[in-house]
Amino acid sequence: MNWLNSKKPVKLLLVLVICFFSFKYFRSIYHFKYYSAYTIGKFTHFEYQNASTYAMYEFYVDNKKIEGATYDRGNIDQFLVNKYFKVRYSSKNPEINEILLDEMITDPKAVEAAGFKLKSKIE
Repeated sequence: MNWLNSKKPVKLLLVLVICFFSFKYFRSIYHFKYYSAYTIGKFTHFEYQNASTYAMYEFYVDNKKIEGATYDRGNIDQFLVNKYFKVRYSSKNPEINEILLDEMITDPKAVEAAGFKLKSKIE
């Protein structure tokens, strides 16, 4: 019982949390280094969870829709919603992905080729 009253459980928990986040971070780096692929994604909306804001986006790989999120550090503008950007993902595991907000795509043919249906001007 003395072990539970000591600071050892807190230290152990802290080490496990650090290991978990380090694993996720280095796994992403590994996948992006060896299995990077690119496509076009659509910035869809913002989502609020507790005190954090996430920019949500979607893209297609082999006709399968993948949803992604990036943490909003206060530099993502509402103007970007419904715009298209380059997305980097792992060809081995597309769930590992990131949207490249500094690379906006404005070519409608490229957007349609990436799997998105654009509304036509004449209906």
